[in-house]
Amino acid sequence: MKQSSFKARSNVLLPLFFGIGFALIFASGIASARLGVELQPSRDGLLLAEVGNQPILPLTYAFVVTHNVPVYAHPSQAAAGGLAVRSLGAGYLWVSLASTKQVYQEGQAWYLINKNEYVRADQLAIYKPSAFQGTTLPAHPDKPFAWLVYSVQASKAPGEAPAKDALLLSRYAWVTIYEEQKVGDWTWYRVGENQWVEQRKVGVVKSSPRPEGVGPTDKWIDVNLYEQTLAAYEGDRMVYATLVSSGLPYWATEQGLFRVWTKVNMAKMSGRDGYTDYYYLEDVPWAMYFNEAFALHGAYWHDRFGFPHSHGCVNLAPKDARWLFDWATPTTGPTNWTMATVENPGTWVWVHDE
Repeated sequence: MKQSSFKARSNVLLPLFFGIGFALIFASGIASARLGVELQPSRDGLLLAEVGNQPILPLTYAFVVTHNVPVYAHPSQAAAGGLAVRSLGAGYLWVSLASTKQVYQEGQAWYLINKNEYVRADQLAIYKPSAFQGTTLPAHPDKPFAWLVYSVQASKAPGEAPAKDALLLSRYAWVTIYEEQKVGDWTWYRVGENQWVEQRKVGVVKSSPRPEGVGPTDKWIDVNLYEQTLAAYEGDRMVYATLVSSGLPYWATEQGLFRVWTKVNMAKMSGRDGYTDYYYLEDVPWAMYFNEAFALHGAYWHDRFGFPHSHGCVNLAPKDARWLFDWATPTTGPTNWTMATVENPGTWVWVHDE
């Protein structure tokens, strides 16, 4: 029997219409359901993460470490006692940088965050996004598989404590599941010879039947809320799989069968203006809206994949978001927004907790 709709491992998207314009705002808070505490970035952030020579994201992002940060048209205006052009406000704030090269004015370092908008460097912490990525599958898997969501030592038998010198399996390690056995309330998985891990330590991917209504050649995305995993299918063949972060209990991601109705290459997400939980996330990448204002999208601001972590959207590591965005329909063109049409329909998205 399940203990909850997810293994105890946020951003509700709300649409506002202004004439023919469409603004996107998110409810705030990035939290860990497992720990029950807000996770704020530390100050030891790193510059743009790279795999080989290829950056994970086209932009560099920074967490705003203080409240009500003034923004100036140029550092010289601040030095002369001039007025700021605006304030970033108070809340959970991230900005993208127009340039990672610092500009100095009277010994003070500044960053350019937008055209004619500078912020003091000591008020930002530049971060690298998660380097995690799921896996492509050259053939439909014949066995279940999983990623470790904790670093754990394997046990020699199900239900046993690991030996002190037991093999350490690192977080995000990929394992094949060869056998499973129930001990008490929880299932244990054998991932190697005399190597067992308990189900709460892993996000499992098992082959799912095609939902009713999805055609035999259709693309569809399977989001498993209980496991916090995602699998992409072409008909009955799984072609990709990864970990996700769906909605926390109060903002649970809605279950059902949906279709991607629009794709957005990159856009700002903000909301709760004037409240203590105000948030502002610049240039969120590779969003695919499937259930009104809820989306699958890249999340550069955390590395908690495999744990619920949103207000209803499905967070993806940036490289996963890019892969799915390029694979899924509607097929995109040169514009930032692509709407699904009868001739260019969206990919199915099936959200469930079993």
